[in-house]
Amino acid sequence: MSDSSNLCPICGEGNLHPEVRTNPLEYIGQTTELGLHFSLCDACGSEQADAAQTRVNKRLMIAFKKRVDGLLIGAEVRALREKLGLSQAEAAQVFGGGPVAFSKYESDDVAQTEAMDKLLRLAAELPSAFGLLCRRAGIERALAGEQWQQAESWLAEPRRPTEARSLRLVSSSTPSNDQQVRYRDAA
Repeated sequence: MSDSSNLCPICGEGNLHPEVRTNPLEYIGQTTELGLHFSLCDACGSEQADAAQTRVNKRLMIAFKKRVDGLLIGAEVRALREKLGLSQAEAAQVFGGGPVAFSKYESDDVAQTEAMDKLLRLAAELPSAFGLLCRRAGIERALAGEQWQQAESWLAEPRRPTEARSLRLVSSSTPSNDQQVRYRDAA
């Protein structure tokens, strides 16, 4: 007797058995071989993928695309977030992307944007930038005094020159006589 949960929906007689087969995949001129998941019917020989197998295949393909595009793959996003000491919800507050964005990035359900990827890498490399992002999100992180000073200096208003300065026109082409007169009149 067949287990009804494994019964082939196509022939109605055989049982489905999970398989993994290596298949070539190409993206932007880069090729790889991925072990894609599916089920094989022992009676009619049909190959089919259920929802869970399709999700696994999609995640494998997105991870490959992220790698080719130079983005962090899901496991790297998770490791970076954990290195920064953030929960997924806190990471969404600090970096943006929505309440479940990091769950999706980390499971390779979706690819983060190039801008998000750069922001994550920057925060991991510059504690002062990470501290500033946390502070602006209302999340307190302890940074050393010098790091806070560096982060706070970014918030300072730019200094305006106190003395009047004149601008000098620099050009690689020779102005006509008419242009020279206009330049002198403008000064």
